[in-house]
Amino acid sequence: MALIELNGESLGYDRAGAGEKLLLIHSLGMAAWMWREQIRRWSSSFDVIAVDARGHGRSSRRGGFTVRHVASDLAAVLEAFGGTPARVVAISMGGPIAAHLTDIAPHLVSRLVIADSFATQGEAGATRAAAIASTIATGSMDAYARAYAADTLVEDDPTHVAELVASIAGMEPAAYVEAAQSVFTADVVELYKAVKVPTQVVVGSRDNRTPPRLSQEIVQLIPGALYAEIEGARHLANLDRPAAFHAAVDPFLLG
Repeated sequence: MALIELNGESLGYDRAGAGEKLLLIHSLGMAAWMWREQIRRWSSSFDVIAVDARGHGRSSRRGGFTVRHVASDLAAVLEAFGGTPARVVAISMGGPIAAHLTDIAPHLVSRLVIADSFATQGEAGATRAAAIASTIATGSMDAYARAYAADTLVEDDPTHVAELVASIAGMEPAAYVEAAQSVFTADVVELYKAVKVPTQVVVGSRDNRTPPRLSQEIVQLIPGALYAEIEGARHLANLDRPAAFHAAVDPFLLG
C-alpha cells in the first residue's frame, strides 16, 4: 500500500508506468481502484497516478473535506512527484476538483478530460446533499450504497456493483455526507471559464445522475472544449463501458 504524507493527510495512491504524468481523479465514494483498467491501459504511455481523495479509500480525513482541499492535495502530490505538468482525467466529483486544481496550480495541468460531471447543480445540488444526509442518518451505509449502485451502474456487471457497494459502505458516514455536501453544492462555472488547456468532455448517454445536458454546459464554458457521448454508459462510464470510454478518450488523451 503506497501512502504519502502531505497537507496534514496520509494519502493513498496507485502509480504505474513512466513518462509524462497522467493524474486520475475518482468519483464520490470511490477511490483509485475504480481506475484499475485505465491504469493498466495507460501506464504503457504515461506515469499514471491515481490518488484516494481524503476520507476515501486509504486516505485520512484529518482536516475535513472540500473539493478545494482535495485539489490542493493533488497539487501537492504532483509537486512531490517532480512538479511537471500532468494530463488529468476526472470523473463525476473529479470535475469540480479538476477545476480547482487548474485554478490553484495551472502549471501542473497540461490537458484535461472531464467525464460525467457538472459546473453547478444549483438548488438541486443542495437538495440532493440534504437528502443523502437524511437517508444515511436513518439507515446504513450498506443500504445506501446498494441503492446508489442500482441507480448508477448498468445492470450487466455484478462485479463492479459489488466493488462500488464495498467502497461506499466502507466509508465513515460523516465523511461521505461532508464530501457530498461540498461536491453537490460546488459551483465552478467561473473556474471552467478560465481553463486554458485543451479539454474534452465525455458523458454516458444514460447518465441519470449528471445527465448529458450538464456536460454540454461545461463545453459551453471552457473555450474550445470537445464533447462526446458514450453510448449505453451510465454515470461511471469508465466502469460501465470501458471499451467505449477508451474509444472516446484515447485519441484526445494520447494526442
